[in-house]
Amino acid sequence: MRGMTGWLCCALLLPVLAGAAAPAPMRYIHPPPESPLDNRYDFEWKILETALERTRQAWGDYRIEVSDFMTEQRQVHELTQASGRLSMIFRGTTPDMERSLQPVRIPVDLNLQGYCVLLIRAGEQSRFDAVRTLEDLKSLTVGLGLGWIDVDILRANGLNVVTGSSYEGLFDMLRQRRFDVLLRSSVEVLDEHAQRRGATPELAIEQRLLIYYPMPMYFWFRGDDEGRRLAARVETGMRAMLEDGSYQRIFAEYQDHKIRQLRLAERHIIRLRNPLLGSEAFNDSRLWFNPASYPPAAGAR
Repeated sequence: MRGMTGWLCCALLLPVLAGAAAPAPMRYIHPPPESPLDNRYDFEWKILETALERTRQAWGDYRIEVSDFMTEQRQVHELTQASGRLSMIFRGTTPDMERSLQPVRIPVDLNLQGYCVLLIRAGEQSRFDAVRTLEDLKSLTVGLGLGWIDVDILRANGLNVVTGSSYEGLFDMLRQRRFDVLLRSSVEVLDEHAQRRGATPELAIEQRLLIYYPMPMYFWFRGDDEGRRLAARVETGMRAMLEDGSYQRIFAEYQDHKIRQLRLAERHIIRLRNPLLGSEAFNDSRLWFNPASYPPAAGAR
């Protein structure tokens, strides 16, 4: 009887001991949307979730959480200071971030965000039909959000930038003629216009220009051991997705209709330089969208 009792006690303790030994789920805390209409990063969070799910067997469980709202500058500060309010952000590269944070050096949207179109006021398309060069573009005032990386890029190219402190407020600033155009990435503008055209029919998408600058948008993590561990798991999953084609399939699911509807390959490109770039490598065509060669040939590298 004593032997049976001992066996029963051990059996009851096994689940408790197993539970105590199981590692805690890896926590990925990212910023929330900036407004109820803001779905700009749905694709990026889908890539994150798929990469984490892809690595579950090797790395264990995970949790994806959303932080309280904070500005982009505050996001970088909280991540740099390891406050615990964030464990990752999605953002373009700057020299300061390269020094203090750990990126997964895969442009999450394959640099599609670097191809921008203009949101303008309805009825003003003729103003832009003669714009062909950077010098022509300098005659316009361009709206952007306060603290956005793009502000420094455009100003470095001699463009006249007007900033607004609120994402939603930028659309009203355009309507009120506070600037001539609102620069929007090709992954954002269709949804933004469609969501607001009922309440703001004064807005339109410019039809012939494409403003391009290389601006790889990365997942960023803290520069300490835990940040590097979180980053390593995401990079492992993303590279596995690139190898088996699942990354490209998700990209097409979210972005193909935008690329085609905006006719990116047919637009006149004005190229800007990006003085903020770090040690990016451009030799893997899978990582860098090009409207002239989209869709890529099967098996392209």
